This record gives sequence, structure tokens and C-alpha cells, in this order.
Amino acid sequence: MYQYTVYAHSILRWIILILLIVNLVKHLSSFNVRFTRGDRKLALVLMIFAHIQLLLGLYQWFAGNTGIKLVNAMGGMAKVMKDAAARFWVVEHTTAMVIAIILITVANSVSKKKYIDSRKHKRMALLYFIALLLILAAVPWPIREAASRPLWPSL
Repeated sequence: MYQYTVYAHSILRWIILILLIVNLVKHLSSFNVRFTRGDRKLALVLMIFAHIQLLLGLYQWFAGNTGIKLVNAMGGMAKVMKDAAARFWVVEHTTAMVIAIILITVANSVSKKKYIDSRKHKRMALLYFIALLLILAAVPWPIREAASRPLWPSL
């Protein structure tokens, strides 16, 4: 079961990155364009996938070997913080991704506000841009020395 959640989590990473980039480009190119129902739906789809990703990640953190079990195996947070790979999985990856998902959720709530359309596009673009930066910084890319995963998972 756990391995399937890792696989799903890795696949969803790509879906979320694509949706985030599509949303970001859409809002950056639409500052002076009417905010549409399609814009709202695109934001909602991104938020839904991000929340599914969060649930899969939390399951892995509590049930897998790169979360709470790692903290217990290493003898506490003090030792985790001294190890680059353990710190990445236990603290950095988790914290950055939760913040990015919060930003994506806030952007979705901006789409429902009674702001003028250009203000919605600008705020959503800014929130999506910050979320994208956080996600790109906290993904376990294959070139990361301390903690990495393949670009495409295998079962």
C-alpha cells in the first residue's frame, strides 16, 4: 500500500506542476481581461489535486520511513536537524509543500472574492508564483545530493 502512495504522490507532482504553470501563465497574461468561470474552475482543479497530494504526503509522513519513524529511529529532532537527508524529508520538504498548498488554497479563495478582475488575476498570479518557487525548491529532484527520487517513479 505504501509504495502505491509514493507512486501516486510522484505522479501527482507532475500534474500539479503543469496545472500550476498553466494557472500562472493564464493569470499573468490576463491582467486586463475579464475573470471568467473557467478561471475559477482551473483554480479549483489545482486546489483539489494539491489537497489530494497533501493527504498522500501526510500518510507517507506518518506511515512511511521518511517522517515520524525517521525521527524516532534517529533519536529525536536534534539529530534529524544535523543530518541533511533526514532534515529534508522531515522538515524542509514537508514545511515547504504545506505552505505551497496553503498559497494555492488562498489563491482559490481569491477567485471567489468580489475584487475587480485585474486585482484577482494579479493576486492569484503572485500566490501561484510563490507556490511554484516553493514546490520547485522542495521537490526531491534526482540531482539533489541529500535526498532524491527519480523523475518518474516505477512500481
